[in-house]
This record gives sequence, structure tokens and C-alpha cells, in this order.
Amino acid sequence: MITSIVTAGAGIVIAIMAYWLNHRGEVRRSLRKERINWVSSQLKDLYGPLLVLAETNERAWREYRRAYFPPDPVEPPEGSLTESVSMRWHVWVKTVFAPRAQQIREIVTARGDLIIEREMPAVVLDFCAHAATYDALLADWGTAAVNDSTLIRHPGSSFLSYVRESYITLKAEQEELLKSSRQ
Repeated sequence: MITSIVTAGAGIVIAIMAYWLNHRGEVRRSLRKERINWVSSQLKDLYGPLLVLAETNERAWREYRRAYFPPDPVEPPEGSLTESVSMRWHVWVKTVFAPRAQQIREIVTARGDLIIEREMPAVVLDFCAHAATYDALLADWGTAAVNDSTLIRHPGSSFLSYVRESYITLKAEQEELLKSSRQ
């Protein structure tokens, strides 16, 4: 009789432990799946598009500089640009630089909740402020002096570096999560 009580009790304890371990495993799998979905969303909806647009703008800027302002041993004269150079600049700003900057700003505004950090990084806010000044610049370019530029300067390579590093970090985390979920 005691043997059957011990056997029944052991069976109940084993069943409870099996249920608890299974439940714990399911919770872990569920949390891992949620993390994979979150990281994938950060890549797909924020950092991926930001990287493509920032890289595109950077390459366009380098090509523009290479084609229209090649390195010259003689220091360029201070002051205004020629009218033809200014007109070319207007075309590039209107068709290449401003539209990409505005797309980046729209993505950050719409999907800023996916930013990795707890707070919005200063370099992202600096870029968005720069992009916002294109609105006024483009609206007033018909009446403004030909050489006007944005009031808030582009943050430079730090913005592209931030986006690139964030993308790489998230991509590595995504790969690790996917690898661990297959095991």
C-alpha cells in the first residue's frame, strides 16, 4: 500500500515538474519570438530604410562634390558662388538632398518608437532639425538669395555612423536570436 502511495505521489510530482518545465520553456520561446519580432521590426521599419536613404544621400553628396568641386590646390575665393554653380546646387537640393532628408525625417517621426536607445539620440534630432529647415529653404528659394543654405547644418558623418552601427548591432542580434531559436 505504501509503495503504491509513493509511486502515485512520485507520478504526481513528476507530472507537476514536467508541466512546470514545459510551461517555462514555452514562456522562454514566446519571449524569444517576441524579441525576434521586435528586432526584425526595428530593422525593417526603421534602421533598414534609414540606412538605405542615408547611404544614398551620402554617396550622392560625395559624387556631387567630386564632380562639381574637385580638390584644387588653390584656395577657392571667399564669398558667393557663381550663378551657374548656384543653379546646379538648387537642382541637387530640390531633387536629391532635400527629398531624401525629408524621407528620413518622416521615417523617424513615424517609427521613432523603434529607436534602440531609451531617449532619442541627439544626432538623430540634429538631422531631423536639418531636414526641417529644407521646408523653409525650398519654399523661399524663388525669392531668396541664390546661395542660401539651410539654417541648421547637416550633422555630418556622425548621423550615417549612428545608423550604420545601429543596423549592424541589430542585425547581429537578430542572427543570434534566430540561431538560438533553431536549437
